[in-house]
Amino acid sequence: MSERYLFDQSYRLEYGVIAGLDEAGRGPVAGPLVACAVVMRDDFDHGTLNDSKKLTDRVRRQLKPVIEDAARQISLGIVSSSEIDSNRMAWAVRTSFKRAMVPLIQRTDMFLVDGNSVSGLDVPVRFLVRGDSKSLSIAAASVIAKVTRDDMMIEAHRRYPRYGFDRHKGYGTAEHLKIIKDIGPSPIHRMSFAPLSRWYQTGQMSLFPLNAPDTGKAAEQRAARFYSNLGFTLLERNWFSSYGEIDLILRKKGVVYFVEVKSTLSGREKRALQKIDAAKLARIRNAAEDWMAATGYTGECALEAVLVTADSSERFPLHWN
Repeated sequence: MSERYLFDQSYRLEYGVIAGLDEAGRGPVAGPLVACAVVMRDDFDHGTLNDSKKLTDRVRRQLKPVIEDAARQISLGIVSSSEIDSNRMAWAVRTSFKRAMVPLIQRTDMFLVDGNSVSGLDVPVRFLVRGDSKSLSIAAASVIAKVTRDDMMIEAHRRYPRYGFDRHKGYGTAEHLKIIKDIGPSPIHRMSFAPLSRWYQTGQMSLFPLNAPDTGKAAEQRAARFYSNLGFTLLERNWFSSYGEIDLILRKKGVVYFVEVKSTLSGREKRALQKIDAAKLARIRNAAEDWMAATGYTGECALEAVLVTADSSERFPLHWN
């Protein structure tokens, strides 16, 4: 039996059902933060399973289906780059943990979490520095979180191929930072992270609030105010699913609206709207269906875009089918 298995068994004997929890993606300058919580079968052991950072990508991908087959339950908590920019990393880590924990709370007696203490979780939890090297359950969670996030960045590469997300996964490599300097940031870059936070404080952002983390975020803030003035109630902002992010989810007179926010500083309004192509529309629709499934909503709904310019906001209906 491995030491990590025996470590977990000691906690099972003391507390009952345990879940391991770890995250991936604190350091990159682009992409989401992904947390994973996993409850493994009591009899599961594996000599190779370890801290995901100590494993190669090939080994992690070999282990992922093994973990999934041996897990009693797996849950993910994803926080988007926009949410990170709006609320900063301490909030993002706590929120990703909570999102991963919620589906497991009723059947878990103790969460074993890698790293230093995080406040405000309100569940039985034990924080373990280098826990992914001590606990088999945390190691399993670290592998799932890492592979899941890597796959999300590979998908981001398909949407934004010029940035090389499939290679560096959003980390601030010299190659990555040079590309940002050459062509500017993408919608999934973390504008509150250095050096982007230094590079994009003036210039093209001057038409929006000076304290905005990026022009996209400023546009979303203006769009939210625009809809509020029209009598809409904001339900969600930057709601994220595996299909991507919905900028705004609002309700008015019994109808839920899923809104894509677009902005332009150059007067090229038509070009900004053309970015919502059939593939983008399908991702928004699939993400909207995920939200409805997650919330149990079965009522009337609609898709639309809002175009934010320097001096106006305008709504454009989008077809569901």
